[in-house]
Amino acid sequence: MKVRPDSTEGLDALAVVNLVNAEVMQLRSTRPSLRDTDVAVLVALKMATEKMQLENEYKANICRLETTLEKAIQMTEAN
Repeated sequence: MKVRPDSTEGLDALAVVNLVNAEVMQLRSTRPSLRDTDVAVLVALKMATEKMQLENEYKANICRLETTLEKAIQMTEAN
């Protein structure tokens, strides 16, 4: 894979490649007998799970922020 280091997308792509490689190395160190396809699926599942968890946390934080903002608005309107 070629990545242009002078572009923002290239740096992002390089970071993603490094992250995937780190996950593969970690999995291979604990389960060296896994086939390449098994490693690929397990890494993809782990990363997808982490992404979904982050999205859920983000949504929950936005909901809390909206609730706090609504309460603050109500308090200022009441005064």
